Amino acid sequence: MLGIEYPILCGGLFGLSESKLVSSVCNAGGLAFLSSNHLGSKEALRQQIRRTKELTNRPFGVNISLLSESKKNLTNDYIDVIMEENVRVVETAGNNPTQYIKRLKDENITVLHKATTARHAVKAESAGADAIVLVGYAAAGHPGMEEVGLFVNLPETVRAVHVPVVAAGGICTGAGMAGAFLMGAEAVLMGTAFAVTKESSFHENIKRKLIQAKSTDTVVVFKSLRNAFRCLKNHETARILELERQHAPAEEIFRNLASGDAKKCYLEGDADNILIPIGQGIGLIDHIVSCKELINGMMIQYKACLKNLKDPGLGNED
Repeated sequence: MLGIEYPILCGGLFGLSESKLVSSVCNAGGLAFLSSNHLGSKEALRQQIRRTKELTNRPFGVNISLLSESKKNLTNDYIDVIMEENVRVVETAGNNPTQYIKRLKDENITVLHKATTARHAVKAESAGADAIVLVGYAAAGHPGMEEVGLFVNLPETVRAVHVPVVAAGGICTGAGMAGAFLMGAEAVLMGTAFAVTKESSFHENIKRKLIQAKSTDTVVVFKSLRNAFRCLKNHETARILELERQHAPAEEIFRNLASGDAKKCYLEGDADNILIPIGQGIGLIDHIVSCKELINGMMIQYKACLKNLKDPGLGNED
């Protein structure tokens, strides 16, 4: 469907998924999505698409966030650019994608929709999505409000839809990929693992902090606003959680939030006073590698898992 070597995708990472990271994933045999949400204009997206094409001749996609928190209603403008620049794969995420999927499908663009429950996956399939990216609760960023782990969410969704399902949320090793495939996934999508690669634009201070983190060093904020968001525990998350505990209104919670300058903070290395989207899988990552090393290592682990798999009822018999 995607024309790629390995069934490994990199999600559209806010502030990070630009031409350097995206092209590195694609050149290593996977597929990555440019993040449009932090760019702020259609021409900025056009520039990123063209830069990516200069760095790779392999397929890549564009992620379009439909969440209400997106600063500008640029979705149709972004779709115009995607069509004009002949990008053939799009991932939609957030609210109902029906009207946008129709536009994209009319141009024979492959559409993956990110969902957090089987119910939402079914709706996306009925709207015309070619595949579902199913996000478990361990994921970075927006894991949904239902708090369902991937290894329950995934088989439930695979049973509910007839299109391919891509597993996401907590996967960062070949073993995790093998487990997801055994439960019916046809590809995996990762964010946290790629966020700490050599090609990620996170400052080295942030990367070093992240590879020292454990799975318990993430927290979900904004539950009181019904907009759950998983990120690294730090001074900013502690402030937000305390405001939520006090039932503070949304405007007070967001008052000092530096999300508008997130990319700048990522580059400068401030790991304490901004929200850093990181999933629970960070506990399995203890060193920084290139995108190529990450993907090759995952494939080696994946193949080893399948080779070592044995049916306890059959033993060594045929």
